[in-house]
Amino acid sequence: MSAKIIPLEKEKKSIKDLVNDAVETNLSHLSPQVLSCLKTEVETLLEKHFTAQPPEMTVKLPSDLTTEQFQMIRDNFNVAFNEHNERMIQRSNSIFLDLYLSRLEYCELKYGRPEQV
Repeated sequence: MSAKIIPLEKEKKSIKDLVNDAVETNLSHLSPQVLSCLKTEVETLLEKHFTAQPPEMTVKLPSDLTTEQFQMIRDNFNVAFNEHNERMIQRSNSIFLDLYLSRLEYCELKYGRPEQV
């Protein structure tokens, strides 16, 4: 039986690059020690919780699908997947922000708040 594949687009950037970009664009006013600490703390969190490979999904399709039927299935799958993915991204961003702020506070307490530097 033949199979049809629905490819998912992949976009990868290293965790270190993501953290550096986020910290340097948003928190450049902090002390270098706090920034370094924060980068290390956040990298550790991301490596622990966000580096798992996304699950592969298999959808068995009949071998006699027409091109139009396949196109409709692919388009509907993409819409459903993108909507679900957007909700998960929003949830993940919210959780990450809380973790990020708690690690920032930890680093500020460890090395002193900016006004104490």
